[in-house]
Amino acid sequence: MVEQSYYEKADAIIEEHGAKPSALIPIIQDIQSEYRYLPPELLSYVADKIGITEAKAYGVATFYENFSFERTD
Repeated sequence: MVEQSYYEKADAIIEEHGAKPSALIPIIQDIQSEYRYLPPELLSYVADKIGITEAKAYGVATFYENFSFERTD
């Protein structure tokens, strides 16, 4: 589970790009850039916020190999 601050940062990123389905890739790119991985909880959160299914968001994120769900410290 991620901290509340992660959701707040996600909200700021979503606001920057617009809460629309076409903004999915730039949003998750920015989230990954911020945390060096894509927290699965945030992907689900973003999907809900921009009005797409969680399955579609995961489909996009897993299609592109530059997205990682594994945290690397």
